[in-house]
Amino acid sequence: MTGRTALGSWCTNPPKNYPRYRTGPCRNRYVHRVVFESTAGRPVREGYHVAHQDHDKLNFQPENLLECPPEFNPAVSLRCPYTGQFLSRAAYERRMGC
Repeated sequence: MTGRTALGSWCTNPPKNYPRYRTGPCRNRYVHRVVFESTAGRPVREGYHVAHQDHDKLNFQPENLLECPPEFNPAVSLRCPYTGQFLSRAAYERRMGC
């Protein structure tokens, strides 16, 4: 899949299939990280992920992007229905009695 923004054109590449800019000043950078950084006005903290809350790799809306430590990435963790906090799968299962 390909697309174009003001910062250049992008395409998805295996193995992760996250869109990455292929031209322009953001060449070889993930689109969702560039969008988060431009919205937050700062770079992503070292060691942190920018996650898509709805798990749609093509949804670059700023309200859908979440900066989080790797262990709380929604792709590998779950949101507690009571507190709204992201928990590791093990912590979620303990809390929910799974």
